[in-house]
Amino acid sequence: METILTIKNCHRAKTVRPVNNPEAPEHEFGWRKKRYEQGMFSCRFNHIITAPDGSEIEVSDLNLKEWVVISWKYEENMEHLWSAGVNAFYNTSHSPEEKAAQAIREFEKELQDDLANIPADEKDAYAKRYTEWVSILFAKHSRIASAMIVGPARFPTRRNESASNAYDHALKEFGAWREKALKRIQQKIEDAKPQEQKDDEEWQAVRAQIMDSAGSIFAIDTQNAPYSRPLFVSNLYGRMETLAKRGKVELLKKAAELVRELNEKFKAKGGKEIFTSRHKFWKLVEAAEAEMAKKAERADLEDIEIEFEGGTIILAFSEDRLQIHHDTKPSPDVIQLLKTEAWRWSRNNCCWQRQLTRNACYSAARVVIGGPKRTCELDEITNYAQMLCQNLPA
Repeated sequence: METILTIKNCHRAKTVRPVNNPEAPEHEFGWRKKRYEQGMFSCRFNHIITAPDGSEIEVSDLNLKEWVVISWKYEENMEHLWSAGVNAFYNTSHSPEEKAAQAIREFEKELQDDLANIPADEKDAYAKRYTEWVSILFAKHSRIASAMIVGPARFPTRRNESASNAYDHALKEFGAWREKALKRIQQKIEDAKPQEQKDDEEWQAVRAQIMDSAGSIFAIDTQNAPYSRPLFVSNLYGRMETLAKRGKVELLKKAAELVRELNEKFKAKGGKEIFTSRHKFWKLVEAAEAEMAKKAERADLEDIEIEFEGGTIILAFSEDRLQIHHDTKPSPDVIQLLKTEAWRWSRNNCCWQRQLTRNACYSAARVVIGGPKRTCELDEITNYAQMLCQNLPA
């Protein structure tokens, strides 16, 4: 069935043809290509339709019905929410149709931007849920009114404030859902990558860090760039030291080889070595190997479970994680405290977890013993943390 060009769908039309000429070739549709000023604060737009021979036809919104859509820029759309969109702005705008069209266009653009980075098997579910959220937002906004539109007489100020707060809350929930959904999908994409690809991407990121810092250091040495050389060297070493603490032996070997090459190039061009031969940078490979050996030793240990009121702490040596399992979902204050303390929710393990370190033990004590309101003495938190630390291997 042919789709007539309308104000509701013209923004996503790609090619069209005259409605009364089925044999006509496809014409390229240029949405709002022509702008006309109508005073200081107003303007209108016309559309430009380009024929295969290059000739152009200017079309207004009133003449859209004379054209049929042949192809679209994208298929996913919210045209069915047009009435809901108009109702959403009926009491807050003198031109609710234009506001609805603008809102739908903006939501569709955001959806298309999201879908561009989502695997094909996830697109339909994401688009459906996104559209449902837009419907909810339109419904919430339809309860908001403006005194300039509906009139100031007996204006329901309190009810309007409540409706406005409800819309703001829904908008915040929508943003949180979108962020969480995109993170989940991105993590799924990362998990599906071959290990060789993951390793290469990780190395490219480390290489970029080294090259960026090295370029600044070389500029300081040869061009008197107004920066602090020790600061750049210290920053670069700190990043490499973090890799050592994570046991990234192969990455550090590649990093060391790259730094050696850069040292030779810099000296040949009148610069200085990034790290001198006596710098502790050159011992990071050994430190990473020691960390890997420590992790291997821990992996053979049996996990330890320690109960507390409302849950269990698990020293998961096999995964090198300290985990907090709650019997029931913790309160929002506790969840906020966990996030503040750098704990992350694990969907696979259904718990909050951090890398298994002494710092993590002290953090766990602050969460499960102290709590959001720090209801106990500092000594109690310290003693509990030390008890957890006693279970860590030397």
